Amino acid sequence: MLADDVWQVVKDYLLEHRGIDAPEELRSLLETQMVVTPFDGGAFIASGNEFDLFVVPERRGRWNIRGEITKYLRDMAAAHGTIVVKIYDDNVKSLRLAKFFGFTEISRNNGMIRLENSHG
Repeated sequence: MLADDVWQVVKDYLLEHRGIDAPEELRSLLETQMVVTPFDGGAFIASGNEFDLFVVPERRGRWNIRGEITKYLRDMAAAHGTIVVKIYDDNVKSLRLAKFFGFTEISRNNGMIRLENSHG
């Protein structure tokens, strides 16, 4: 389940980047159709081998997420082999984080960068 503050981050993202004003029904659908892995201050949300990372603003850059990401990536790699993230090209911090964890740019399309990691 998504904590309310993390759901707000998801809603803000959807509105800003996709133009979607997300209703509560979408939250329920997301929680039942996707794999939600919560952690203190955020959540990984995955569909198959592709995932998104959402962190509440007050926790960004103020805590050590390395262990959380390392474990999550190891589990995803074991389950799927290649892991995929898609990040907007203006999201410099997320791109830097993905590259730090071994993701490589595969393609760009309409401001969205697809990165993959096959190492786990």
